[in-house]
Amino acid sequence: METKLPIEVAKDYSSISQQVRVVTEYWVSKSVYCPNCGNSLSSFENNKPVADFYCKECLEEFELKAKHGAVGKKLVDGAYTTMIERLNANNHPNFFFLTYTKTTFEIKDFLTIPKYFFVADIIEMRKPLNFTARRAGWVGCNIIVNNIPEFGKITTFKMGLQKVNMRF
Repeated sequence: METKLPIEVAKDYSSISQQVRVVTEYWVSKSVYCPNCGNSLSSFENNKPVADFYCKECLEEFELKAKHGAVGKKLVDGAYTTMIERLNANNHPNFFFLTYTKTTFEIKDFLTIPKYFFVADIIEMRKPLNFTARRAGWVGCNIIVNNIPEFGKITTFKMGLQKVNMRF
C-alpha cells in the first residue's frame, strides 16, 4: 500500500483545499476497498452532498474527511442542514477519516466510522456567516469526533503501520 499522497495528480489545481481533495480522493479510490464487502469503491461525481464513494456490490456509501495533523476533537465540515438530512436518510454514509503530514504528504492515519456510529448527536451547528460575508447567513457544522465511541473508530492504517482491514 502506498503511504504517500500522489500530489502530482493535483498539478492542475491552484487552491490548496482542492489539491488536498483531489489527492486524498485519488488515494482512497486506488488504495481502499469497501469495508463491508471487500469490493472496489467507485467515486461519486464531485459536489454530491456528503458522499464521495460507493460500492457497486453492497451499495454502501462513504464520505471522506481529510486533514493534516491529528483528527482532533472536532472536524470542520460543510452545511449543517445538508449533513443532518443525509444522516436522517435511508442511505446515509459511512465515513473515512484520513490524516496526513503537511510537509511530506505522508498518510498518518486512516479510520473508518461505520454509519451507525455517525448520528446527529455528533454534529454541532456553527454560527451563521456574518451579513458581510459572501455567503451571508450560511450555516456550517462541526463533527464532534470526541462524541464517537473509540470502538466506533476502526483503524485501517496508523502512522505508517498497516493494520488488518476490519469489516463491519
